[in-house]
Amino acid sequence: MNVPSIIIALVIVAVFVAIVAKGIANRRQGKSGCACGCDACAGKSICHCGDSIMQK
Repeated sequence: MNVPSIIIALVIVAVFVAIVAKGIANRRQGKSGCACGCDACAGKSICHCGDSIMQK
């Protein structure tokens, strides 16, 4: 591999890690994974079934 390929690969890995870290941080803060909210969502009980345990 040459230097530009390594740099591009490192940038891609950094972006991936940042996205995953942001998702984990949002999950720990109780934010949903979608932007539409959970009030009318049929899967609310699946996504947020353990929230009361996580908040304690």
